[in-house]
Amino acid sequence: MTIEDRQLTFLALLEPHRNALWRFVRSMSRSTTEAEDLFGETVLQAWEGFHRLRDEQAFVSFVFTIASRLQKRHRWRSALFGTYDEEAAHETPHSDPLPDAQADVEYLRCCLLKLPAAVREAVVLFDVLGLSLEEVRTIQGGTLSGVKSRLKRGRERLATMLEADIEHVPSNVSAPRLTIARIPGPTP
Repeated sequence: MTIEDRQLTFLALLEPHRNALWRFVRSMSRSTTEAEDLFGETVLQAWEGFHRLRDEQAFVSFVFTIASRLQKRHRWRSALFGTYDEEAAHETPHSDPLPDAQADVEYLRCCLLKLPAAVREAVVLFDVLGLSLEEVRTIQGGTLSGVKSRLKRGRERLATMLEADIEHVPSNVSAPRLTIARIPGPTP
């Protein structure tokens, strides 16, 4: 397979999942700039490792696993080396849409960031992006029951934080997904 053929195949596999990948990295990041960096690094590493992918059916898991590992590595590095300066953060301009248009999305992101990383990742992958339980298990590792448990805990904590008017968060993970998938993707 020539490099041009490999590039076309890679782009054809990436394009249907580009927006979902963006929503995933944006949900896992504290800022749009951080998400853009993570998105770009994910695509770059996916392209560099694309020749090792044996089955095109595994492309979604391949790309989301890369994004997940990069996010974990970033968190680990920032815990060792990074400091957060709140004044500088407030002075830094950002490209996010106006607050009145994004208030609900930002509130949801804040609530998601309060969840433990593995629980947040499971909720975003399953409820927001619509991946199957098996795909979430492949990306996160562990067992299917572990994924279901993280989803249940995450849904319950989100319902509490969002003060959702529900009697009980369903324990059946095949229940209707959360309607928070409207996190905007990158502009082409």
